Amino acid sequence: EYMGLLYFKMTLEATMICLDNSDWGRNGDFPPTRWESIQETTRLLYEAKLSANRESTVGLLSMAGYRVDVLVTPCTEDGRLLTATQGCKVGGDKVDLIKSLEIAMLALKHRPNKKQAQKIIVLLCSKLTEEADALVQLGKKMKKNGVGLDFVNIGCKENVDKIQKIIENVNNSDNSHMLHLDIGVMNVADAVVSSPINQGGPIPAPAAIGNAGVGAIDPNMDPELAEAIRQSLEEQKGMLQRTHADAPREEKKEEKKEEKKEEKQEVVKQPAEGQELSEEDELQRAIALSMAGAGPEVKKEIAESIAEVKKEKPIEEKKEIDPSTLLENPDFVSDLLKSLPGMTEEERMKVMSEMNADKKGEAKKAR
Repeated sequence: EYMGLLYFKMTLEATMICLDNSDWGRNGDFPPTRWESIQETTRLLYEAKLSANRESTVGLLSMAGYRVDVLVTPCTEDGRLLTATQGCKVGGDKVDLIKSLEIAMLALKHRPNKKQAQKIIVLLCSKLTEEADALVQLGKKMKKNGVGLDFVNIGCKENVDKIQKIIENVNNSDNSHMLHLDIGVMNVADAVVSSPINQGGPIPAPAAIGNAGVGAIDPNMDPELAEAIRQSLEEQKGMLQRTHADAPREEKKEEKKEEKKEEKQEVVKQPAEGQELSEEDELQRAIALSMAGAGPEVKKEIAESIAEVKKEKPIEEKKEIDPSTLLENPDFVSDLLKSLPGMTEEERMKVMSEMNADKKGEAKKAR
């Protein structure tokens, strides 16, 4: 797939590839992630340069983390480059671009073959914090030392103006380029390999790689395929936009559901402290709790069950008993006397007989 690109005639070069291994690389907007896209792009770039000219050398440098680190000095061994690329870990909130470029220049200055052209390739996926003036001064220094600079800016539009300024001050006989990739490019490696950064040719039209997201496809070579990819990416972008637009509506629906549940729960009030509930009140409260989170069908069944219970078992009113009438009941008085301590059976019988005599006397008087 890449044979025509990898064996494109290239000049004898010593190249330092600067990798952005900051935490921004964890972002998945360039599948699979920005950092994995950078790793794959790095592999294709050093394979292309080493295959194009056996005397060309490539080195690697990481720009984020505890310090700027030279992973591999310029060499011709692709095995060392592959090991260093895979072994580099993501870490750090930003890159130190100025220090990274200065160290890369120093590594190229000590190249064994002085006939090699000097080139630095920066694969950037995070926001630059350096001032534009400082980058311009560094660009002039690089031009003075004959160092070319290629920039691949992945996803961060804020960097474009700063990168353009440094490229303008470094560029000498078209030895420096910038490639900005917007979100939507499905394969960063393809876009970089088909760009002037790898070929050394003129900059392709923005429609070929930038906002359109066609990647490595040249519309002039295969217009039908490029158009199909462009339409597919536009449909995917539209789906993402609709998804983001529907998200707030779903959140509002969930909020309304929660509010309704809270209102239903508030209807079932807790009894006041120290207040005792009757059996009927407790039954009503239990029914209200069960109906608070129930659906309309369940509520209907509960209401029908309650109606049936009321028909079958009507609530009987409690009759109040007059304590004075209890003493007129012989059975009650007899049981009461038995429960008294020290009361003999003879004494109990005597009291009961006197009680019966009194009742008979009152009955005669009544007549």
